[in-house]
Amino acid sequence: MSVRDAIPRRSRRHGRGRIAIALAVAWPMGSALAAELPVDAVTLSSGGLAEVQRSASLDGDGTLYLEVPLEQVNDVLKSLVVRDPSGRIQGLSLDGLATLEETYRRLPFGPEDLGSVARLADTLQGVKVRVSSGGQRLEGLLLGVAEHDADPEGQGHDAPTLSLLDEEGGVATLRLGDDARLEVLDPALRERLAEAAEVSGRARTDEMRRIAIALDGEGERDVSLTYVVAAPVWKSAYRLMLEADGEARLQAWSVVENASGSDWSDVALTLSSGAPVTLTQRLLERYWPTRPEVPVSADSTAPVRQDSGSMELRGLKAESMVAYGDAARSRSQGMAAASAPAARPEVVESATAATWRLPDPVDLAAGRTLSLPYIDASVPARRVSLYQPERGERHPVAAVRLENDTEAWLPPGLVTVYDADVGHVGDVNLPGIPAGESRLASFAADRKVRVAESSHPEERVERMVIVDGVLRITHRSRRVTRYAVENDAREARDVLVEHPRRDGWEFASEALVESTARHHRLELTLAPGESGEVVARETRTRRQTVALADAGMNQLIDWREAADDDTAGQLEALVERRRALAEVERELEGIEEEIERAVERQARIRDNLAAVGTDNDLGQRYLGDLESEEEAIATLEERREAVEAELQSHREALAETLRQLP
Repeated sequence: MSVRDAIPRRSRRHGRGRIAIALAVAWPMGSALAAELPVDAVTLSSGGLAEVQRSASLDGDGTLYLEVPLEQVNDVLKSLVVRDPSGRIQGLSLDGLATLEETYRRLPFGPEDLGSVARLADTLQGVKVRVSSGGQRLEGLLLGVAEHDADPEGQGHDAPTLSLLDEEGGVATLRLGDDARLEVLDPALRERLAEAAEVSGRARTDEMRRIAIALDGEGERDVSLTYVVAAPVWKSAYRLMLEADGEARLQAWSVVENASGSDWSDVALTLSSGAPVTLTQRLLERYWPTRPEVPVSADSTAPVRQDSGSMELRGLKAESMVAYGDAARSRSQGMAAASAPAARPEVVESATAATWRLPDPVDLAAGRTLSLPYIDASVPARRVSLYQPERGERHPVAAVRLENDTEAWLPPGLVTVYDADVGHVGDVNLPGIPAGESRLASFAADRKVRVAESSHPEERVERMVIVDGVLRITHRSRRVTRYAVENDAREARDVLVEHPRRDGWEFASEALVESTARHHRLELTLAPGESGEVVARETRTRRQTVALADAGMNQLIDWREAADDDTAGQLEALVERRRALAEVERELEGIEEEIERAVERQARIRDNLAAVGTDNDLGQRYLGDLESEEEAIATLEERREAVEAELQSHREALAETLRQLP
C-alpha cells in the first residue's frame, strides 16, 4: 500500500484553503481527526534561512499534513526532519508539478471541458446520465451532443442538442439551454469527476502544496517537524549612547519579518548570525534522462527459466531522525526595550555562528515585521578625531573606538549615535566586530581640528660593489611625511592619523600605536588650543645588477661619482679604458666616412669620363682625378686596417681590466 493510499480519501479532500498543518489519525472506522499544528520555534539566519519547528501529540499510527507555499517545497523536501520518539516514518507524498496532466490523462475529458455542460456531455458517450433543461428531464445512456442548431423560437442564438438512449430502447433528444443540468449516475466516474475539478481548482488558484507524512507508532507521544526554508535576512540596527568616562551604551535591535505563510503565536525566536553555505535544488521538478534508441531485434531466444519466487524483502526501517539543533529552546531571563536592560538573551557562540535566543515568546502575524532589542550592554568607548589623508580634507572625522566585550560577535548594521548631552550626532555603517576586538566608528566631521600634511621624498645610492664584472648597486629611497595638527576646540583631543601603508617600504614613527591591513595609525594628544606634529618615516631598499661590459661611458662616470673610493678607483680604470676605446671607435668611424665620400667622388668622375671620352683634354683631366682618388682610397684603407688593429687592442685591454676586477 502506498503512502497516498494509506491516507483516507475524505481526509485528503478536507481542510482546503487553510495555510496550516492538519493532523489526521486513522481510526478503525476510517474516520480522521484534524487539528492545527502551530509554529513552536523559529531560528532566523543571517544567511537568509529560517529553521522552523512544529509539533503535535499523536496516539498510535497517523499522518501529518504539512501545507507549505509552493516556493518552499524544494527546501522542505531537502531539509525536513521528523522526530518521533516511539515511531517510524513510512514516507511522505504530495502533488507534483504535473498533477493536472497526470489526473486528466486517465479521464475521457480535459480541463477545458469542465466549463460547459455541452462539451462535458460530448465526452461521456455510453455513460449513464440524468439531464434536465427547459423543464424537461431525461435519463439514460448518453449518445452524444449535436452541433449547434438554430433556435426554433428565434431568440438570436444557437443551442446544442443532446441525444441519449432511454431504458425502453428509444432515442430521445434534449436541447441544452442556459439552465441545463447534467448528473453522472456512475459513482466511480462521478468521484473521478469531482477529483478532477478539485485538481483543476488547485492548479489555478492554490499556490500551496500539502505534504502527507505517514507515521507508524505506538502510544501517545509528541512528534515534531523541523525544516529549513528561505526567509528574508534579519537585520541589525544599533543605538549608541556616548557617555562619560570612556563608556557607551550599545543597544542592538533586530528587524525580522514573518514570510513563512503561517502566523507565529507564542513562538520561541532565535537569531543566528554567521555565513552558512546555502544551497537549493529543484527536487519537485521532473528530470527525464536522455536514452539512446536501439532498433528492434527480430531474433528469437530460448525461454528463460521459470521464476521460483523471491526471498522475503525487509524494508529499511525509517527510524526517527535527530535534528541538529533542538528547536524547543530553553528560555532564559529576557531583556526589555526599556531605558535599562532588565534581562539578557541566551547567547551561544559556536565555531561558525553566534546565536541569540530571545527570552520572551513572540507573536507575529504572517506578512508583518517586528523589531526587538537583543543586545543591551555598556561597552568601552573612547572618542578620537580620525584623520584619513585619502579623503582629501583638512579636518578629521569624529569617531569612537568601540570594544566588543560582549559574549558574542556583533553583526554588521547601521548605528545611530547619540551624545548624552546634545542628542543625535551622526550615523555609522558598522562592520561586524568579533568578541574581544575593537573597531573605529566614524560618525561626523570634526571642524575644530585641522591637519596640514607635507611629504619630502629622497633617493640615493647607498652602496656599490663589483663582483665578477657585475656592478651591484643598492638604492635607498626615503620618504618623510609630517602631519601638523592644530586643536581649536575647548576640549582636549586624541587625534589618530591613518597613514597609508606602502608595499615594500619599512615604516617607523614614534607616534605609531597600531597598524591595520592598509594603514599605520599614529596618535597625538592635544590640549585645548594646542598644536603638535607626528612624523612618519618610510624607507625602501632596491637592488640593481649591471654587467659592466655592457655599460656606457656616461653610466660609468655617474656611478663613479656616487661610489666609495675603492669602487670609484675600479670604475675610473674602466672609464679610462672605455674613453680610449671610444676615441678609436670615433677615429674608425671618421675613416669609414672619408672612404665613403671618396667612393662617391670616384663614381661621379667615372660618369663624367663616360660622357666626354678620353680623346680630349677634359677626358685626360678626369683620368688624372680618377687615379688620385684611387690612391686616396688605398691610403684610407691602410689607415682603417691600422685603426681596426688598434681598436681590437683596446677591446682586449678593456676585457683584461674587467677580468682583473674583484
